[in-house]
Amino acid sequence: MSRYDRLLELSTFSKEKLELLSKKRILLVGVGGVGQYIATSLVTNGIQHLIIVDYDKVELSNLNRQILLKEEDVGKLKSDVVLAELIKKNSEIEICARNMKVTAENAESMVEKIDLIIDAVDNWPTKLVLGDLAKKHNIPLLHIGVDGNQGQYCLFKDKSLSDVFDINIKKEPRDGVMGPMVGTIASLASMYLINYLVGDAPSDVLYYFDAKENKLGQMKI
Repeated sequence: MSRYDRLLELSTFSKEKLELLSKKRILLVGVGGVGQYIATSLVTNGIQHLIIVDYDKVELSNLNRQILLKEEDVGKLKSDVVLAELIKKNSEIEICARNMKVTAENAESMVEKIDLIIDAVDNWPTKLVLGDLAKKHNIPLLHIGVDGNQGQYCLFKDKSLSDVFDINIKKEPRDGVMGPMVGTIASLASMYLINYLVGDAPSDVLYYFDAKENKLGQMKI
């Protein structure tokens, strides 16, 4: 239990909440910049069961924001590299990696016995597939998005991405991204998610951050 001593010292936390986290089964799709921050936060703060999904190979340009990668990983399967690094963080967790591109045809195979889906992908077509999948199976979904100097996250439970976002947004060009921006949004989303999983945060609230204006905001959906 010493692994979680600092967590249990929190006046707002407890062994009961840690037990709740340990029973949750999480599916994380996308282990790029956002996904690596999220995964690291989860496996070091109580989550014991995690499935990670990605199909990319490591590129040199990933290193400005993807904290688990090293130069010698370039060319390797990202899912394999991230899996190995997460096990180094916590060898007691039950974690597996799937090297696959998520589509409407194969997504059904991923959600058996899953309590929550994390959408950490960087393209809208896949986000919408995950949103529809979560809605169909009544599984909460944490959507996270970063573009340029802005980012957002929302835990959808009674709503879905297709309910609140214009699907044509997927056609808009993407901006670049600065490494710390990804870390900021992923850290905020990780803290929120842990609170949600132990019953201390609401669902269906869109949170957003504008780094250029240094402004946080939220909107009930």
